[in-house]
Amino acid sequence: MRYSDQNNLSNIQIQAAAELEFQKRIVEEGIEHEQKKQWEAEQELRKYYQTHPIDWIVDKLGVKREMIDWELLPEYQKHRWDGTRNPFVTVLNALVNNRWVAIEGATGVSKTFIAACIVLWFFDCFENSMSVTTAPKEGQLNLHIWKEIGSLYPRYNKGKYSNLKIQMIPGMNDWSITGFVAGVRAEEVTASARKAQGFHAEHLLIITEETPGVSDAVMTAFQNTCVAPHNLIMALGNPDNQFDTLHKFSQLSRVEAVTISGFDYPNVVLRNPNYIPGAQSEQGLADMLDRYKNPEHPLYLSRARGISPKQAKDALIRYEWLIESRERRIQYEDEKGNPNLEKIKGSISLGVDVANSEDGDEASIIEGKGNVCTSVESFPCPDSNELGRTVNERMIAKKIGDLYVGVDGVGVGAGTVNELKRLGRNIVNIISSESPAEIQEETEDEESKEKKTIIPVEQFNNLRSQMWWQCSLDLRNGVLAIPLDEELFADLMSPRWFTRNGKIHIESKEEIKKRLGRSPNRGDAFVYWNWVRSLRSVEPAMQGMIDKKDQQDQPKQRYDIHNEQARTPGAGRMVRSF
Repeated sequence: MRYSDQNNLSNIQIQAAAELEFQKRIVEEGIEHEQKKQWEAEQELRKYYQTHPIDWIVDKLGVKREMIDWELLPEYQKHRWDGTRNPFVTVLNALVNNRWVAIEGATGVSKTFIAACIVLWFFDCFENSMSVTTAPKEGQLNLHIWKEIGSLYPRYNKGKYSNLKIQMIPGMNDWSITGFVAGVRAEEVTASARKAQGFHAEHLLIITEETPGVSDAVMTAFQNTCVAPHNLIMALGNPDNQFDTLHKFSQLSRVEAVTISGFDYPNVVLRNPNYIPGAQSEQGLADMLDRYKNPEHPLYLSRARGISPKQAKDALIRYEWLIESRERRIQYEDEKGNPNLEKIKGSISLGVDVANSEDGDEASIIEGKGNVCTSVESFPCPDSNELGRTVNERMIAKKIGDLYVGVDGVGVGAGTVNELKRLGRNIVNIISSESPAEIQEETEDEESKEKKTIIPVEQFNNLRSQMWWQCSLDLRNGVLAIPLDEELFADLMSPRWFTRNGKIHIESKEEIKKRLGRSPNRGDAFVYWNWVRSLRSVEPAMQGMIDKKDQQDQPKQRYDIHNEQARTPGAGRMVRSF
């Protein structure tokens, strides 16, 4: 081949290679252009979704629009709203407008579901965002919002999902969702409040579940860390009372307060309990009313209507006192919520309310150690004598002294008391209609530094009023620690009080039963337990402990909680000293 031919071939090859390179660059640039267009479209869509969260929830999670916007359902056209109108739409609009949100809701109205949708929306739509979900206990996070997140996540399927965490870029927390335990014990709360101040991001969302159980310190720390324009807080839960963390947060000026009533829920409005399976229904609301009897009962207002309850001015025991007493018990519990008796000082004691099960009532036994109520039991009582034997067996098994067992000895309770006497027991036979006990307490005079006895100035119409009043004082003053038992709470909040002729009267058991349609058995047993849980000196006949005819020959005695004589069968009858 001639040199000129070789040169021409070389030029052709170069031109061909250049053409190929040019075409390749066009393709690559085209791809880059398409990629850029696609990225720009995604950014535009993300920007759109930032202000249209319902569309995102529908498009990305496959949730039916009417599950969020209830007014799309025709049955709502004539519905009269009991709580906030169209609450989920109200919540989402508030967040879009940089408002904080407080959701006080009834039970079973999908509060946690909408919170899970919101946290995924925020995570996807705001680049490098940080979302923090919190609750008092880790178990609550796993059981509630993270269970919902886990159920929705396969539809979303971005980032890396692990225990209580989702990271958009694996190994990096800058763009993430995190579960954070707020804590319940004092040391946990202190540590959590300190850590809560460390969350910072341009786009920050904090969601608190079970907010009434989140401490003020942790909530304040969250509020203090939300300093940037797009730092949001959403708090939700069943309201306990108007002094709880959730309700106080709802009163802040930046907060959109939303109430979700069970009577506004789709299952109820549509009269279809399976429209949203496992959620609130007409039957559920009817059962609650049957349980609490009174539609104005604080627990009914909270659990059925999402209303933060007030109490009547004549209510003897306040709901907030019970909540505070419940919180005090936590320090004595193990990880499963059971009382750790080794942590509790004092003697084991029992309060027993006897009932006639033929009338539909149940007997109740309250057990406690020291000032901590450790168990609450209610059960049918067809035989009061058999109940006496049951109490005796427990006293033997747990080495409970006679003076630490208080039994309602009125009516059918006489059978229980008599059976215990037959078995050699000399328990406290509580006769509520007797005169109040003349309590003597030792106090130190500030001037003389000498101890003297005093008699409280309160005057009561009978022993029942005195015992209930003392229980209310102990709860108000932070003396007692009690478990979370809604029936016990309902019983303790039931009695009303008034004064007549200068004496304090507590509503009788018969009056309460007539008003509520049930007897406050757990509440009465709790009051008896509180009355005998430690010892103080009284006029013995006033306590219904010995016959009045023997009163003249029975000197006043004083026992303290460490007096062995006071804990042995047949010992003199005393009640408690504080």
